[in-house]
Amino acid sequence: MRVVVPAGLATAVRRREGAAGEAWLRELPELVVAACARWRCQVAGSPVHGETALVLPVECPGQSAVLKISFPHQRCAAEAAALKHLDGAGAVRLLASSADSSTLLLEHAGPETLETVRAEEAAEIAGELARKLAVSAPAGMRSLASTSGSWLAQLDQQAVPGLLPEREVDQARELIADLADDRTGTMLHGDLHFGNVLRARREPWLAIDPAGWRGTAAFDAFTVVAKMKRAYDLNALITRFSQAAQTDPGLAARCCQARAVSAYLH
Repeated sequence: MRVVVPAGLATAVRRREGAAGEAWLRELPELVVAACARWRCQVAGSPVHGETALVLPVECPGQSAVLKISFPHQRCAAEAAALKHLDGAGAVRLLASSADSSTLLLEHAGPETLETVRAEEAAEIAGELARKLAVSAPAGMRSLASTSGSWLAQLDQQAVPGLLPEREVDQARELIADLADDRTGTMLHGDLHFGNVLRARREPWLAIDPAGWRGTAAFDAFTVVAKMKRAYDLNALITRFSQAAQTDPGLAARCCQARAVSAYLH
């Protein structure tokens, strides 16, 4: 089996991970071969990739699947744990994983993404998935509230006077402080943009790549609306997402404002 590492993946991994990434890229073809042998799979199509992961369609005994091999980092274990706990509720099923969770065998979905759907309908579909993903979180799952301290510190570091009106930055600080007290007991995706929602067979649409967090689904409103390629009524989209997700539209709008401030300053 000949495995060619996509140039875009190689560039992204080298930029983000340096020498460790270079070593992983050299090892990647062997990781693909070993995973296929372990799970008796054969590569069945062209690879796609993100910033730190190679994704390959494969054929396994009795089913089509997807092989995802990521540069080993903390989020690998969180993603695997989230998928295992969700067990197909709004997301692709985890079929198998390596000991370190950097190699996953997943239920096949895609390649069509929610980006192909009209924005208003797509926001509602994403909201429905957010509602399905909101199952009771397992003990020990990282909470959204626990991220507030580092988020606020980063915001304060980046908030150079004059880049944005001070009232906008203050509103973002207030939202972050409120999220520090979030006691939501259910899971959220953490990065629910349209590219992370794929057309599927078992359900019309399924999410991929969950962050493995516990907290309010209102937090995901930002990634749902942030990558629009043309002008839309963002308040209407946020409301549509929130109603489908059964979360507070006002809180969702505040999450969007705070995350937009952070993204701009970054």
